[in-house]
Amino acid sequence: TKNFMRGSLVHDALYQLMREQHLDPDVYRVQADKELAAICEEDGMSLVRAAWVYAGVRIGGRGSAVGDKPIIEAP
Repeated sequence: TKNFMRGSLVHDALYQLMREQHLDPDVYRVQADKELAAICEEDGMSLVRAAWVYAGVRIGGRGSAVGDKPIIEAP
């Protein structure tokens, strides 16, 4: 089976940087979402499935990028 974790890890790291206000989500969110789809394709995901992944993060990802959720840190 294919492992598509690399794209998710990169995308999650970029979103975390946006949540922590190191990157402006209005500037970098679209590129982060495109990078996720590109890495998924590089790792063997079909173009159709990568397009669905991209659509999903475009539709539902804003709250995770703009810091609407509190940042919880381990003790």
